[in-house]
Amino acid sequence: MKKLNSQIKKAMIAAIAVTVLFVAGLPVLLLGTSKAFAVEGINTLFLVSGIVLLAGGFYATPILWIVYGGKRELLGIVSAIENQGLSTVEALASHTRLDAETVRAKLDLCFSKGYLDGYIRDGDTLRRPNPEGELHSVICPACAARFEFRGESGKCPWCGTRYIADNEK
Repeated sequence: MKKLNSQIKKAMIAAIAVTVLFVAGLPVLLLGTSKAFAVEGINTLFLVSGIVLLAGGFYATPILWIVYGGKRELLGIVSAIENQGLSTVEALASHTRLDAETVRAKLDLCFSKGYLDGYIRDGDTLRRPNPEGELHSVICPACAARFEFRGESGKCPWCGTRYIADNEK
C-alpha cells in the first residue's frame, strides 16, 4: 500500500499544480494583451505564456484529477484487502459497490502495478502464500493416524510412512 500511497500523493500534487497554473494563465494572458510592460518582448512572452498555461491546463487538469481519482479508488480496494481482510471478489464488490467484473479488472490492475505484493489471486479469491508451504492435514494410509505437515511431502510421526501432498487430491 506504501507504493500506491506514494503514487496518489504524486498524482495529487501534479493535479493541484496544473490546476493552479491553469487559473494563473488568465491573468498572465491579460497582462500580455494589455501591453502593461514597456520593455520590448515582455508583453509577447506573457501573452504566449498565458496561452500555453490556459490551453495546457484546460486539457491536463481534468485528466490529472481523473488519474488521481482512479488511484484513490484502487486504494479503497487495496485497503479493504489489507486492513479489513476482505479476500473474495464478491466481498470486495459488496464493499466497494462495484460489480464483480469491475473489481476483477481493478484487481488485475493492482497486481500488474505491484500494489498487492504478497498476495496471490486464485480465481476470485485472494490469499497470502505461506512461505513454509501449505498446511496439510491427512490420515496416514498405513496406520490410520491423523497428522499434519507443511510443504510437498510429510512423514507419519507414528509409523514413518512418507506421504506426498498430491495423494490428497
